[in-house]
Amino acid sequence: MTPDQAESIYRQGLIAAQAGRWAEAQDLLAQAITARPGVAVWWANYGLVLESQGDALGAAQAYAGALNLDGGLAMAMDGLLVMAETLAGAGRADLAEGCHRRAVALNPAALAALVNAGNLLRAQARRAESAALHRRAALLAPDSWIPPYNIGNALAEMNRPGEADRAYRTGLCLEPSRVELWANRASRSLAPQARIGEALAALDRALRLAPGADSLHSARLFLMQYDPARTMPQIAQAHADWGARYPDRPSVAVAAPAPRLRVGYVSADFRVHPVGTFLEPVLSAHDRGVVEAICYSNTANPDAVTTRLRGLADGWVDSAAMDDAALLERIRADGIHILVDLAGHTLGNRLGVFARRAAPVQVTWAGYVGTTGLPAMDYLISDPRQSPEGADGWAIEGIVRMPDAYVPWSPPAAAPAVAPLPMIARGAPTFGSLNALPKLNAQVAALWTRLLAAVPGSRLLLRTPGLDDADLRARTLALFTAAGADPARIELRGAAPHAEFLATYGEIDVALDPFPYSGGLTTLEALWMGVPVVTLGGDRFCARHTVTHLTSAGLPALAVEGEEAYIAMAAALVSDPDGLASIRSRLRDRLAASPALDGVRFTRALEAAFGAMWQRAAAGEGRASFALNFD
Repeated sequence: MTPDQAESIYRQGLIAAQAGRWAEAQDLLAQAITARPGVAVWWANYGLVLESQGDALGAAQAYAGALNLDGGLAMAMDGLLVMAETLAGAGRADLAEGCHRRAVALNPAALAALVNAGNLLRAQARRAESAALHRRAALLAPDSWIPPYNIGNALAEMNRPGEADRAYRTGLCLEPSRVELWANRASRSLAPQARIGEALAALDRALRLAPGADSLHSARLFLMQYDPARTMPQIAQAHADWGARYPDRPSVAVAAPAPRLRVGYVSADFRVHPVGTFLEPVLSAHDRGVVEAICYSNTANPDAVTTRLRGLADGWVDSAAMDDAALLERIRADGIHILVDLAGHTLGNRLGVFARRAAPVQVTWAGYVGTTGLPAMDYLISDPRQSPEGADGWAIEGIVRMPDAYVPWSPPAAAPAVAPLPMIARGAPTFGSLNALPKLNAQVAALWTRLLAAVPGSRLLLRTPGLDDADLRARTLALFTAAGADPARIELRGAAPHAEFLATYGEIDVALDPFPYSGGLTTLEALWMGVPVVTLGGDRFCARHTVTHLTSAGLPALAVEGEEAYIAMAAALVSDPDGLASIRSRLRDRLAASPALDGVRFTRALEAAFGAMWQRAAAGEGRASFALNFD
């Protein structure tokens, strides 16, 4: 075939493509390229034809062929990047990565290729590689806020919040009006460093830029719980103020369910997460003659727990790709009677769906620390320790007090055996906490420093993700030295696989609960490992997790009133090694026999609560607080 004939066939192929005759166009363009393979734009148009037929991989290969011939051909580079995103969306991250890397190799100055490749690697949890590509992008575009923002995201997910903060601040110097930078700096670098006041100030700055962004309001409401400077009336009012933006809509029609209640559970945390841990015993124990359980999963990173939960549910809807309108329509179409929120104001919540009244009865449980503030949320599931008398005024929902604890629990199968009391071998006691760093503040550090002073020879062991970061270790230690602690008596350790993490309790004699945000799952794990926990309690929901769990374990006296009592209780425990060793040796068995680990009992009570809620709705009665007596 002569060059002129190839040109003619190529033009016939373009005419066929313009007419939508894709198969004919593909055949003609392939013939032309076979005859004259060195024309870049022919390859690019061939890629467009393949793309139009849904052949993403073939299109990507054609665009790459064009770029091999002309690395500056914009339509080929754009096409290759689009196909990379298409392949990623289709679950072919490996092929998408290949497209991005090919684009970068063909044009090392291709900023979009570097950024997209970096984001794809981060989505695959290959964060160090992601950060490296975004640093290359920053060199190409030193005036752009986008590379520092992406670098910050990758570093934050690597538990390096100090470095992440420097990256976000670099981005803010370049573009101080970017809401994303203020928001992520608050939640992903400042809060993990226990700089809660600064994090709230950053969110306030973001909200001035985007006052209607519910995700920012939710982040602010959540972080307020950690702030010892905020009172419970202030927290409750902030939630109510947000909720007032969404007045309740007329209730969905209530019809008698036949033959059983359809209960929908909504969460982004159907995975290795406290929510997944608390829900699994319930899904396992539900009486299928009473409840049909449908899970609406907003989970972006499913894992083995996701698979187990999916197998336990009667129905499963992957809702991460659904907007609120689509999810609302699906829930209503499914005929859900009682819709359960398992997120509150945490990341990935679907409160927008609840605000539109997706089901006749709507409930919040287990995923948040108190009221949502949402008028359309009818009930908050709690217990008498978590929400004692007088707490009803802090919730817009009716409080349902479960008979034992507000959540059930199943201990981790990989938990090591309870170790002997470490102070016997060491000769002096070790206090410890494995709680997340946002729960640590100057007041907590001051109290724990006073305890160390009251117990000569004692030491404090803190372990949590983030303490691998040198900046964060220094900042954490500074909280204690500012309170007068001897840094030689404080040991800081970072992340570890879960079994190794739990084994740390083998070095701790008494665990110390932070405030105002108490340990939840962390406290249960400490008790399972034989370590008693001393807690202050408090007036906010998040301050009383440990009170509930100590009551379940038969140790309510370890929930004390006041800082002096806290010091006295912790010091008394370690002053009696024989008594403490006895508690340690029996604590796992006590917890195993407690209501906290009786998933069937909890689920029967939960089903009774659902039945009572439904009866009130069917009778036309509004929400109300009530307690379950389940014996």
